[in-house]
Amino acid sequence: MTWIKYIPFEEATGRLKAIYDKYKRANDTIANIITAHSIRPHMLEGHMAFYRSVIGHGSNELPLWFLEAVGVYVSAINKCGYCIEHHSHFGGLAYDGTNENWANMTETLLDDCPEKAFDGKYLVLLGYAKALTVDPSLLNENDIANLRAAGADDGEILEVNQVTGYFSYANRTVLGLGITLANEVHAH
Repeated sequence: MTWIKYIPFEEATGRLKAIYDKYKRANDTIANIITAHSIRPHMLEGHMAFYRSVIGHGSNELPLWFLEAVGVYVSAINKCGYCIEHHSHFGGLAYDGTNENWANMTETLLDDCPEKAFDGKYLVLLGYAKALTVDPSLLNENDIANLRAAGADDGEILEVNQVTGYFSYANRTVLGLGITLANEVHAH
């Protein structure tokens, strides 16, 4: 599950149990990325606050399925199978089209060919997410002007910036601690 010590859901007490109860799935399981933080509950709370502010927050304007697609793309670039699996699944649940369309979009992201399934503003925002993931020092004000020219407003740019930052963080958490999908069951 992870290379470091952790406290399983069934053994949690006190503050950690309260946190686990807050973030448990409908099927009474907890994601391994959450469990990996268990020996430092304050870090778990910080992680989840960041996650919940960038993915699925009611004030975001970009659709959840697209924010999940950004997460899948960043995770594919970083080769983080754990996050690819989770967010391919959850993005499919959020997508308002067919599962076949979502599967096609996911495949293009995994193959680093988003232009095969995305266009316009969405494609340009994915390009920004890639640049931010691969070499953020190369970005400049012209990149933001290009995003605006493609129809993205500054709030949408900020949303993609923060989702990219979150997934870069989560990918490093997963990869750096050896977090696996062992014993995880998705809740719908």
